[in-house]
Amino acid sequence: MFNTISDAICVKNRQHQFILLNDAYCHLMKCNREQLIGKSDYDLLPTALADILWEQDELIFTQGIDSEHEEQLTDDDGVIRWVVTKKCLFEDENHNRFLLTTIHDITARKQAEAALAEKASLAAFRVEINSAITQSYNLQTTLKCCTDAMVKHLKAAFARIWTLNAAENVLELQASSGIYTHIDGDHSRVPVGMFKIGLIAEERQPYLTNEVLTDPRVGNKSWAKEQGIVAFAGYPLILDGNLIGVMAMFSYQALPESIIEALNLAASEVALGIKRIQIKQALKESESKHRHLVENSQDIIWSLDVQGNWTFVNPAVKSIYGYQPEEMIGRHYSEFVPPAAIDQELEIISRLLAGECLGNYETLVLAKDGSTLNLLCHAIALKDDEGQITGITGTATNITQIKQAEVTLRRTNAILQAQQEAAIDAILVINENRQVTSYNQSFCKLWQIPGELIQTGSDRLLLEWVINQLENPEEFLAKVEYLYNHPDARSHDEIRLKSGKIFERYSAPVGSSTGEYFGRIWYFRDITARKQAEIALRNSETQLRQQTQKLQQTLKELQHTQIQLVHSEKMSSLGQLVAGVAHEINNPASFIYGNLNHIDDYTQELLSLLQLYQKNYPQPVPAIEDFTNAIELEFLTLDLPRLIKSVRYGSERIRDIVISLRTFSRLDEAEMKVVNIHDGIDSTLMILQNRLNRNHQRPEITVIKEYGDCPLVECYAGQLNQVFLNILNNAIDAVDESLCSKTKAKPQICIRTQLINSHQVKISIIDNGLGIPEALKKQIFDPFFTTKPVGKGIGMGLAISYQIITVKHGGSLECLSLPTGGTEFVITIPLQQEMATVR
Repeated sequence: MFNTISDAICVKNRQHQFILLNDAYCHLMKCNREQLIGKSDYDLLPTALADILWEQDELIFTQGIDSEHEEQLTDDDGVIRWVVTKKCLFEDENHNRFLLTTIHDITARKQAEAALAEKASLAAFRVEINSAITQSYNLQTTLKCCTDAMVKHLKAAFARIWTLNAAENVLELQASSGIYTHIDGDHSRVPVGMFKIGLIAEERQPYLTNEVLTDPRVGNKSWAKEQGIVAFAGYPLILDGNLIGVMAMFSYQALPESIIEALNLAASEVALGIKRIQIKQALKESESKHRHLVENSQDIIWSLDVQGNWTFVNPAVKSIYGYQPEEMIGRHYSEFVPPAAIDQELEIISRLLAGECLGNYETLVLAKDGSTLNLLCHAIALKDDEGQITGITGTATNITQIKQAEVTLRRTNAILQAQQEAAIDAILVINENRQVTSYNQSFCKLWQIPGELIQTGSDRLLLEWVINQLENPEEFLAKVEYLYNHPDARSHDEIRLKSGKIFERYSAPVGSSTGEYFGRIWYFRDITARKQAEIALRNSETQLRQQTQKLQQTLKELQHTQIQLVHSEKMSSLGQLVAGVAHEINNPASFIYGNLNHIDDYTQELLSLLQLYQKNYPQPVPAIEDFTNAIELEFLTLDLPRLIKSVRYGSERIRDIVISLRTFSRLDEAEMKVVNIHDGIDSTLMILQNRLNRNHQRPEITVIKEYGDCPLVECYAGQLNQVFLNILNNAIDAVDESLCSKTKAKPQICIRTQLINSHQVKISIIDNGLGIPEALKKQIFDPFFTTKPVGKGIGMGLAISYQIITVKHGGSLECLSLPTGGTEFVITIPLQQEMATVR
């Protein structure tokens, strides 16, 4: 379900690394999961951009404030899309923080808003153009209204219209709006073929550019750059193939296709308007001048008799119908009307002959080549002096191109409407009078609105229907009223229905670029499935974290059990071995030591007897004297007591070793006992004496004892001695390694004890070896971790020691690297412990 969500979703951990993302996010980023999981923005983006994203995300992590904003994304193909990026924070049960990012594509909505605003602006532009050319203004006033409309609705910097003075082949400036309003400057008269305006008139083709600063026809580029001009559009005003003038505008923005199309239509309408004004002006002239104008008019001037036969047509029929005037005079008008339009035309002529004033009307006619033309006609009844109607006279303007442009405009509007219907969002447009002006079928389907209700166009009835489905109608109505009272406001939120569904709601004003307010657009989307997926995602994450924690705890327990088993087996084997060796040594040693006193007594008695013989028989027989000299009796009598003394010292030394072995193994003290820890350290040193002695690679390792005044300690003595043995063994190894590295320092190990806080004893064992690298210090207490070569250790000594100190004795074991080199292990244990706590 997570991957079926159309919105792009990703989750980052507290280190800003991607840990979860759906298919839509991978598609948006154009990467697969393996390229993103475990990576941060610094791994994927330029540093400057990554810095910005990091700061934004960190602000959410630290302050817990959700973030939501609209932004544009440009993909590798240069395609720009609008998205709403929403970021929020959530925590698991261990208070680990995660950042959830949801990216919702609102391109269609933005395009629809822009299209509606543009449509409204272009519609207003068209209305003002039509209004200007149909009013009874003079030429300059009409054209000034047209240029004002271009500036107002098409975002023109300034706009101008020239009319052609055919006699002088010069374009004369009639109207100017925008940043320049004067019409008497350097461009008030532009010869046809000169400058960009004159070239447009000569070529009779529009000239368009969105790159004014590089366009060859723009002469004063420094002016354009200073004014911020970007685009130019110029159109020849042509009616029936004849040049009427030129319409042009400069713009601060690039001109889209819609504005270009609107200008193209406006050019035709302005040309038609100019022509109409010219015709009206011509009618006011004298008869001769009127005749001249009639003969040269580009519009058709015609007359019919009461039977409907042509009595007069001017030469303009040649350019429009394709007939010479004489080919039409005397013929019935119906011969030039398409069959489908005969009934309509008959009705119009009948009404005119009845004296009815119709004003302007449109009709269809057949040209000589068989094509159908659209004409805009204005006709009145002709009356004699007695007031009797004798016929009809009027004018006809070819508006075929305008009609074709209107078809194009309707087609464009139909396409926009189809795009609105194709949108997955439910769309509703309300005008400034709070009437429904537009909606799509998705809106009716989402809210289950009956057709007869939506067709009323009543915003009030729609609201009544909608709020009956909501959990909180008062809040909904309050938001609606607020937005209608604040035309510039936008809103994006979520609403809940009684049915349990959740809709996303967005509202924005519909207005023109000039600030005109035309109403408000509403978007709705059913996000129930997405919300359910988010809940399912959070539940899945919770289960996964729980399983992971359970596995980690199981692993720790297994490792602890393994350490305990190894330690127990090792201690049992070692204790039995040491006790057995001590026993075997102790029996003969006790025998020797127990007989030494008798040997000493017997020897002294024999020596006394010998002295008595020598005193009483100073002159022995020759055989005795020879034997005395052979055995060096004098030396023997002196050396024998020393020899016995030496044997006594050796047996005492053996006895001390046996006592140390028993003290170390403590087989008779498996339970916690109160002991002198100094005895344990000394017995351990006795066991290691052979390793401390001088060898062929180094001198003897000096052991410095700095014992403090420590009271007896309640502990597992045998296990504590095992800790001393492991740490001292490592210290000896470290000193040996440092000597192999050509270090000239005298090898030594310092053992320091002291009482701290009156209830704890601290034992420090310090060597002057090479020390432990910082990177390895965090691992030295891990089971099976060792830096020694294969065969010289399995990495359990310090792990077991750590368990003995921390678990068995409730103390601490730390490893410190010294600034001068070497390593210090610090053991801290309490003087007294509760048995239940220790176990």
